[in-house]
Amino acid sequence: MIILIANEKGGVGKTTIAVNLAVMCALAGQETLLVDTDKQESSTAWAGIRNENSIQPALTCVSKTGKIGFDLISLDKKFNVVIVDAGGHDSIEMRQAMAVAALTVIPIRPAQFDLWSLSRMAQLICEIKERTDAPVKAVSLINGASSNPIVRETAEIREAMADYIETFPTMNTVITERIVFRKAARGGQGAIELGTAMSDTKANQELMALYKEIFNVEWHTVETTNNTAE
Repeated sequence: MIILIANEKGGVGKTTIAVNLAVMCALAGQETLLVDTDKQESSTAWAGIRNENSIQPALTCVSKTGKIGFDLISLDKKFNVVIVDAGGHDSIEMRQAMAVAALTVIPIRPAQFDLWSLSRMAQLICEIKERTDAPVKAVSLINGASSNPIVRETAEIREAMADYIETFPTMNTVITERIVFRKAARGGQGAIELGTAMSDTKANQELMALYKEIFNVEWHTVETTNNTAE
């Protein structure tokens, strides 16, 4: 299963979603590959730190650029899950990955500038559908939402995103802005792997909800090393 994490706009947390989802897949016992198509290579750097720290389960990350569609199809036959982290701009890598992905997840922060970017993503999806004569399954994910219950940005952005429900419906899951994601990234880990002293129960719950919504199964780990989320 190829899952693309993409948005034409940068700064929406694509890499955070990609690496945390890859960690959860690996912990669930799935052969998982992380594909970095971003020139900044943030996922590659994160995976390098993970390997240096010998964190288990080990995660394979490869960098791919150019016409990657056939490569992804080939890799999909070797791995249970292929997570693709796309750069924050329209690119041949994003387009080709979107054409072969089982699902495209479009992170969006609850801000007006991010909302404006969705019209371009909708146009891009329509172009790919026309060129491939095949459906493109995509969903949008509210990411980096405020944890303050009195802030209505999330509800307001969800209402505005209803305009795109036919192209990429909004996921029920909302990922909140939490420091635990930055703490985990520094050590090449996913938030759900952090020990009790550093873990964030609410962040874990949000990640498990995201996993369930994508794969339609409850998340559970078959690997106990470095994980305290169960």
